Amino acid sequence: MSTWVPSSRDRFTSADFLFLSSVLAPGGEKQHLWTLWEDPEALREMLDLKEVLRALIDSPSALGVSPSFYFYVLVRHSFLESGIPDPGLADYVAGVMTQRLASNTGDPLRSLPAGLTHAADFVAILDSAQGRLRFHLQLEAANQFLVLTGMFPGFLIRRCQRRGAPGVEFYEDFARRAFRDAADSRSAPHDAPRRLFGELSEMLPVARRSLNKMAEEFVFLGD
Repeated sequence: MSTWVPSSRDRFTSADFLFLSSVLAPGGEKQHLWTLWEDPEALREMLDLKEVLRALIDSPSALGVSPSFYFYVLVRHSFLESGIPDPGLADYVAGVMTQRLASNTGDPLRSLPAGLTHAADFVAILDSAQGRLRFHLQLEAANQFLVLTGMFPGFLIRRCQRRGAPGVEFYEDFARRAFRDAADSRSAPHDAPRRLFGELSEMLPVARRSLNKMAEEFVFLGD
């Protein structure tokens, strides 16, 4: 995947390998496991194992894994349970979540729950943007509201109830249209994963509900 496209599997660490080894090869055989770790398809199959998910949730040793590994395993298993089989979608969504939830960039375009959380903020920026800049802003908006609706639905619901602001479905639709616009943009970089953006646009309602369940069961992010 292109370096500018959010990804999680490209950012796994040695600590992630040690954790996986402790789960799948507690008695040794790390050399054989390293060979599988280096094979993308074999690594995907290993991370799809239920044992890995259970250990990530229950084992104290999981505290040492990277945010990229943590979010990928959770998103991947949540998506599989919801009937979303493409590992590329889980990789991308986990990469976006790592970018916005596990680092403090101070960038309002890439920070949650702080940062831009109103569609009007992005519309105002997009109105004056053209070409490649507009494409990237569309993608930032889509990513922002993907995570906001997936991981912070309560925030949107309370804002809707207290201030009459748009609800979760409005922002979900905003993200869907932004992903579709990014997929169809003539100004997109030649290496843009258009198919992935289009698939996310189509699958977003299912993906959002899957992330809601994941956030409720496994992840505590506060309000």
